[in-house]
Amino acid sequence: MGDLYNPFPKLPKNIRQIGERDQSVRLYLEDYVNTYLRRLYPKGGQDLRVGVLLGTSEEHDGTPYLFVDGALEMDDVAEGSDKVVLTESAWKKTYQNMEDMFPKRSILGWFLCGDQGTTLSPLNYWKQHGQYFSGKNQLMYLNSGLEGEEAVYVTSEDGFYKLRGYSIYYERNQMMQDYMILRKDARRVEAGTGDPVIRDFRQRMEDNKSQVTARRGTIRVLGSLCSALAVVVLAGGVVMVNNYEKMRDMEAVLTSVLPEGVIAQEEEMMSGDELWVEEASGNIHPTVPHETMSNIYPNVLEESTGIGTSLAAAESNNQTEKAKDVESTTPTEGSAETDHSADSATVAASGEGLTGKTLYEVQEGETLYGICLKIYGSGSKLEEICELNGLDDENKIISGQNLILP
Repeated sequence: MGDLYNPFPKLPKNIRQIGERDQSVRLYLEDYVNTYLRRLYPKGGQDLRVGVLLGTSEEHDGTPYLFVDGALEMDDVAEGSDKVVLTESAWKKTYQNMEDMFPKRSILGWFLCGDQGTTLSPLNYWKQHGQYFSGKNQLMYLNSGLEGEEAVYVTSEDGFYKLRGYSIYYERNQMMQDYMILRKDARRVEAGTGDPVIRDFRQRMEDNKSQVTARRGTIRVLGSLCSALAVVVLAGGVVMVNNYEKMRDMEAVLTSVLPEGVIAQEEEMMSGDELWVEEASGNIHPTVPHETMSNIYPNVLEESTGIGTSLAAAESNNQTEKAKDVESTTPTEGSAETDHSADSATVAASGEGLTGKTLYEVQEGETLYGICLKIYGSGSKLEEICELNGLDDENKIISGQNLILP
């Protein structure tokens, strides 16, 4: 049990001064001890209540410092109201209680508490004080009753005199608390009940304790929120980095799949300031009648397709054929073997002529079906072209041949 208590207390920080500060002896009385002594008075036929003051003493710069943190009552030692007899059995029991409840403490004096309304005089006890407590700086605490005035006396080199004042200090005095609980007939009474200074001081201590507890709770909550926010920010950063890596991998995959020409065109489009327009190559020919096209776009028609020149040559050929037909007579039976293609051309020229028709020069490797697709977009005009040109077989066309197209 003694290991729980500090036998060498340091100079207290929270103190309250009672009276003036004495220059010869510095007395520090613990609050629980002060409360116990102020509320201790005789009852049940007792005249006095007597006990010893316990604590430690130190000396600094020649000044003794006395720290009282225990008060142990001695039973059956008072004989009347002005005489005390401390027997050997009483001392033996006192030392045994000191070892059990106040280990490693020394006897610094004694206390005497009288009944209410009585006045204890130190002159009645100073001889017994010198007999039982003859050491240097031994204390005598007198309390004449519950509402009476307490006084502290001390023996020194100059004699026996009353202290001008002392200090009450506050600490967690577990020893005195345990002893006060054990002594049920002297239950602890809060000193603040009759002393406004002590009540205000303890109230401030409780308020400070509540504020410190509230601050610790706030700091704990803020710490938890900061930790959660840090985790969220870290998780968001990891997700962003992962998404960025995925996008880079996807870009690399797309770049590997696209052809080199497309990549070069995209780079050229992105690097230039002007709008890039893709041009498609191919032969585009007009599908409207020649007379309309020649009237609207004569130059374009001649330069781009050469249809104007072909039409002029065809007109010249038709005029020559007509002149030959006028000069010749009715054909004989032998002339029935005339070339079929020439007869079809003559029939076409002698009929409606080239009104609403166009001439098309067959290019190397072209087929009649391919010409229909190129000019009309389908093969719907294939039979009509064969009839206009007198073709028995749609596959028998040659390069350089002029075809009449509807």
